[in-house]
Amino acid sequence: MAPGPSAVFDGCEIEVPPRLQIIPTGNLGNQMLQVMLTETLQHRLPSLQVGGLTLVDWGLRRQLAEPLRSKPLRLIGQYVDLQLLARLLETGVLRELELAALGFRMSHYLPRAQYASLFPRRAGLESPVGSNTLLINVRGAETLENTHADYGPIPVSFYSQLVGSTGLTPVFMGQIGVDRYSDALRRAFPAALFLPSRGAMGDFELIRSAQHIVVSVSTFSWLAAWFSDAQSIHLPVVGMFNPHQRPDIDLLPLNDSRYHFYRFPVRHWTGSPDQFEALEAAASYPQLSNLDAQAGLTLATAQLTRRTSAYRRSLVIEALANRLLRLPGRVGLRVDAIKSTET
Repeated sequence: MAPGPSAVFDGCEIEVPPRLQIIPTGNLGNQMLQVMLTETLQHRLPSLQVGGLTLVDWGLRRQLAEPLRSKPLRLIGQYVDLQLLARLLETGVLRELELAALGFRMSHYLPRAQYASLFPRRAGLESPVGSNTLLINVRGAETLENTHADYGPIPVSFYSQLVGSTGLTPVFMGQIGVDRYSDALRRAFPAALFLPSRGAMGDFELIRSAQHIVVSVSTFSWLAAWFSDAQSIHLPVVGMFNPHQRPDIDLLPLNDSRYHFYRFPVRHWTGSPDQFEALEAAASYPQLSNLDAQAGLTLATAQLTRRTSAYRRSLVIEALANRLLRLPGRVGLRVDAIKSTET
């Protein structure tokens, strides 16, 4: 490992540990993934000091002993080049950093067991459903509206397909309310159990302790399923999970035998009447093999090559400008203009 960054005081050179301040971005699931990203950085660079962490639900709080200087470099957006970032911190090119970026990629995370102490299981909040049930996590609420193109609800026919193919009894939980989508689910599954929310931690443990899980388009749902010991996890490759739609994101655990992936077309959710009609229409969603899923991720990576190269150049230049000239900087990668490769 390269020597750490240093500074000179009274003619003596002393080592100065690199420091990172998390800028909480998004909801609870997003912030948990930000914490996991910094854990990976600290695993590689133990001297890295991390602050800005306050996850009340998990009892996590970490603050820097002294605030960052007034003009730190800030990473924004979704994409993070973790290898380059670690190298810049290791060599002292970058001494201080604000992390507002998310960096959702499987390669950024340690084995899930290494996060057990951060997100421990909570006794008394286990799943009340049995091993013969299919726990379907529903994300509705604000995502039913035109809030984000990469989210949105899952078609009712997908749940019907899974219930038919697995033979399991469906149990719905999550953001189920009095709205068109929730009403459609109740009509399609009149005999199913619909569980009221037990709060963030209660819902997380409910998902995490289930044996058969259907993930919604949600980092919260994704994390709870990933941290579980479930026998099967069914993941619709739609919205932000679809590499043809979001080539900068990879949340497909292809090496995890618990997972079953399902092909969906690219869908930019707007909450239009036509899209709501499609939620209730008959359709089928073929299972996606790991080879096909990997091919989609490989193509997505190729799509981003020119942009990621520009990102890396920008990160190095901004880090040097911040280090040598004390200039503030913001580095991020935009993918909204990238044309989808699949429709």
